[in-house]
Amino acid sequence: MVTITFHPEILKRDFHPPPLPVIFLTTRGRHHGMNNQDLPVVLHNEKRGLLTIEEGRFDVLQLSKDGRPPKRLLSSPIRNLLRVRLAGDVHQLGQHRRLEIHSLIEKGSNLRLSKMHVLVEPINGPDAEQWVEMAMSAAYGDVKPFRRVLLLVNPFGGKGKAKSICKETVLPILEGAGCKLDVKETTHRLHAEEIARDMALDYDVIATASGDGLVYEVLNGLASRKDARNAMSIPVAPIPTGAQCIALRHPAQASHSPSHAGSANALCTNLFGVKDTYNIALACLNVIKGRNLPLDLCSVLLMPSGVRKWCFISIALGLMVDLDIGTEHMRWMGDTRFLLGFLKGVAANKNFQCRLRMKVVESDKVSMARKARERSQEQVEAQRNGKVTNGMPRSNGQLGANGLVEAVNGLKVEEEEEQEGEDKRGEDKNGEERKREEREGLEAGPSSAPEVVPTMNGNGSNHDNDHNGPMAEAKPLEPDETWLTIESASKKPQIMSKGNGPVNGVADKTGGWIDGEGILYMYAGLMPWVARDLMQWPVATSGQGLLDVVVQSVVSVPTSSRAYTQVPRATMVNAITGAEKGEAYWMACQHYYKVSALMAENLDPQAQALFTLDGEAFPFTSFHVEVHPRLANVLSLDGHFFISDFLKKNHAKE
Repeated sequence: MVTITFHPEILKRDFHPPPLPVIFLTTRGRHHGMNNQDLPVVLHNEKRGLLTIEEGRFDVLQLSKDGRPPKRLLSSPIRNLLRVRLAGDVHQLGQHRRLEIHSLIEKGSNLRLSKMHVLVEPINGPDAEQWVEMAMSAAYGDVKPFRRVLLLVNPFGGKGKAKSICKETVLPILEGAGCKLDVKETTHRLHAEEIARDMALDYDVIATASGDGLVYEVLNGLASRKDARNAMSIPVAPIPTGAQCIALRHPAQASHSPSHAGSANALCTNLFGVKDTYNIALACLNVIKGRNLPLDLCSVLLMPSGVRKWCFISIALGLMVDLDIGTEHMRWMGDTRFLLGFLKGVAANKNFQCRLRMKVVESDKVSMARKARERSQEQVEAQRNGKVTNGMPRSNGQLGANGLVEAVNGLKVEEEEEQEGEDKRGEDKNGEERKREEREGLEAGPSSAPEVVPTMNGNGSNHDNDHNGPMAEAKPLEPDETWLTIESASKKPQIMSKGNGPVNGVADKTGGWIDGEGILYMYAGLMPWVARDLMQWPVATSGQGLLDVVVQSVVSVPTSSRAYTQVPRATMVNAITGAEKGEAYWMACQHYYKVSALMAENLDPQAQALFTLDGEAFPFTSFHVEVHPRLANVLSLDGHFFISDFLKKNHAKE
């Protein structure tokens, strides 16, 4: 953290800084005089300075007397400005007032908290009040500042360093932004689920300082409430605290840390990208300024017990279960343990005996890739052309001649005491409804909503009608003849149509599957990345209401022959090199489906008795899966998942 404050002499009433030079400032190659985006101040070194907001950036300039260009002491994107605040009594005339500036500044590829204190002279007091309001409006747009945050900390995460990471990095940033914090440490397994189930709904965001496991617990806790639909409107924001975060905070120790430490942070990868998965400061900024991103959830009904669980990332069968559960003893290796487990599984090439039934919506890889790319382009355009992009006015933070008036009218930043009073006044009988509307409306992401597939049971009835009550009771699915069945235990090959013609009178949605191929693994997901080095579902889209399912076959049928051939091990091993970029999507032996419902049945319980939901293991007899569109919320700085290179380019197969 960088802290810059003023010299104590400046506080003395008889201190008189040198007069402000009457010059034209040269900034970014353009001449201008002071305008209503500029505020004259006295710097920590007793020299004259200027605070300015221009072209989407916030700058602190030190002025010169001889007409030379000003010296830039601090420069930061306006999005990284956390808070500006005038201290002191406005009614005490003739005194300097302290202006506090809290922001995140870029240090190489990382962000660091900066705290700077400057002084405002009495003559500039009224202008300073307006400038602070304008600056906060430019920094936050229509996003609510000073959020109420429930911060859940897993003290055992990050090799036991999560607690110190929060104390040294997370708390100073959130407090610097003026967030109102309620910090709770988890003490045992499923503790976060208990907290989410019993907590009061007076928070703007639930932040989780741990991995995906804590998010899983929070979502299941919220979904189990009697007011689940209302509770699920509170967004969740992950903050990574794995071992890799320690290496980033202390670069000198990086050589002693595993290259892929902290494996369970898939949500952070999908929100911030591979390079910024462990960027703690960026994750904190997301807690402070992120916008609602509706998240699809899967309801998983375990049979025959009838127990229901919720997942937000993945469902795994076969080899992918072995990668997670079978390599638990190698967790210290981070993501690398998955690589070793995958190589071991490919060498064994074991056929997982199961039966899958899927309500397939689409299975054409070319079409799915094209649509996903078009949706990502629409999201970017919506963000660029929207009335407010994240934390920015319409013109990327550059205010025009009427910018001050527009900014002040757009957002009135109140003093802390007034804000706290407003919080208390808001706790009336309609308080929960008001807060839910704020979360779902004002702070919604700028991306246009994609098509939503209603959640249906086997009879076609909608489960989710009550928007404020509990989740509807889960019912077993009832598949019909339109569902695709894949059975890995088939002894004889049953060649099905591989074209676009009908199969049993239904449009072909087999995804090229031929009975008898055998299943190495089934992996279903709701977001593109499952780990930093594996983009398993590159065309997955949040809010679409569909589950992306990959079925990896053990053997394949060449186009020139109906003879079975084993998928070459070299093909599977080579796929590892492009796994981070989603290149395995185009493998012919990897069948890809978008489904709205799925059923799985274990045909050999003794060989593998478990399956996983978001990395959590459960007994596997059979289970039924339904997709619930836009049921939960997470926060995203851009209002959508990180857009991968896979979606930024046209593929040769398209």
